[in-house]
Amino acid sequence: MPELPEVETVRYELAEKIIGLKIRKITVNQIKMLKNISPAKFTSRLEGKTIKDVLRKGKYIIVDLVPKLQLVIHLGMTGILIHPHIENTIKNVRYSIKSKHNHLIFVFTDNSRMVFNDVRRFGKVFLVRHLTEIDSIKNLGLEPLDGEFNPESLFNIIEMNPKKRIKSLMMNQQLIAGLGNIYANEVLYRAGIHPMRLASSLAENDAVILCKQIKHVLDRAIQLKGSTISDGAFRDTDGKQGKFRQEIMVYARKGEKCLKCHNQIEMVKIDGRSSFYCPGCQKL
Repeated sequence: MPELPEVETVRYELAEKIIGLKIRKITVNQIKMLKNISPAKFTSRLEGKTIKDVLRKGKYIIVDLVPKLQLVIHLGMTGILIHPHIENTIKNVRYSIKSKHNHLIFVFTDNSRMVFNDVRRFGKVFLVRHLTEIDSIKNLGLEPLDGEFNPESLFNIIEMNPKKRIKSLMMNQQLIAGLGNIYANEVLYRAGIHPMRLASSLAENDAVILCKQIKHVLDRAIQLKGSTISDGAFRDTDGKQGKFRQEIMVYARKGEKCLKCHNQIEMVKIDGRSSFYCPGCQKL
């Protein structure tokens, strides 16, 4: 699933490409992706609107429109947004972007097209006047790259959830918005903290280290346009793969040698998600 760095990559690329464009036409090929709105109402309310801004909250892309309206997109497991999209180009063939998965097509007045392509169809699209209309956004926790997310606020979250395992706490979207399995694993490895540790076992200094690594890893992943892992699902708006995979140190490396101490990377399930760690560098 695209996490904060992948969603932020899509956000800033779209901001460079579509702000100021006016929507001329929309084609809906997959009704289930639209939440609480019919295809007819969705298209009629969007056609003629101008893109004012492209924002992000957690793992959601928020397209501000004029007149006042917000198009909200969650990429789900395999969703990608491509712009400009030109059917059957060499680029689309090269990056295995198949048109049969183009579930939403936006045509702008400059005749460029943006498509929402989603192989597994877990993506969600909302059209609202206020973000508070979407419960999953209304209840999001702190943004880890904002200034208000600091060692003090992180330690406060830790103290308020003493019985949670630290990895579960980090991935709880109502506590910290945007972190997912890949980056939680990478952050904990770099911080030297075992994913199974209870929050109550962490001291203030641990929160300082953890906060620093959360910001560092997310910033670096954004610089490299996210991670395209083994399933090959994530693409940026040009259809290219994210390059942070080249710097992954622990995620999906079970059985391989730790890059620091050469112990063997192990894996344990936490809340049904695979958690990778080095028993030498991350003591329980």
